[in-house]
This record gives sequence, structure tokens and C-alpha cells, in this order.
Amino acid sequence: MKKQVYKIDEDGLINEIYVAEVDENGKIQDEDKSHLISLDPPHGLFKAKWTGVEWIEGETEEEKAEREAQRLLESLKPSPSEISNAELEIKIVTMLTELEVIQ
Repeated sequence: MKKQVYKIDEDGLINEIYVAEVDENGKIQDEDKSHLISLDPPHGLFKAKWTGVEWIEGETEEEKAEREAQRLLESLKPSPSEISNAELEIKIVTMLTELEVIQ
């Protein structure tokens, strides 16, 4: 049967994903089997790393901190509608100030 398989680099990290012929035991039948893993990495890994026996989290603490900081920055970024609303409020305040309705 055809199955998704993972080509890994010398550090055990996924380089590319292929579709290969795999038997019922998970053994890859294609010619070039070097660095191909037929076992799917578990869900929830940010940077899947193959140990030779199992998939583990390969993301370093520094990478995790950077990813979380980036996520925090993205969450603080205003949405397009929030920007539009703020621009409209600025225009209204500017107009009311020029008309001396407010100071």
C-alpha cells in the first residue's frame, strides 16, 4: 500500500515528505530506503525529530521561546477592522476639533 514516509537529515529532522510503497509491517518497499521513516510522527510536535527508535520533540528551548514570542506579538497586532475603526475615530475627532465642537 502507498503511505506517506519521511526523509530525515543527519540530525533526525524531517527534510522531505514522500509517498512510498509500504508493506503491512510498515517496511518501505521502494529502492532508496536510507533515511526514510514510515512511522508517522505524533500530533503536537512542533519540530519532529527521529531518534532511530521514536519521534520526539526536536524544538530547542530557544526556538520554543522565539515561537511563543512571535505568537504573542501576533496576538497583540490589531485586526484590520480595529485599524479601520481607529482611523475613523481619528477622522471624527479631527473634524470635531476643526469645527471647534471639542477642544
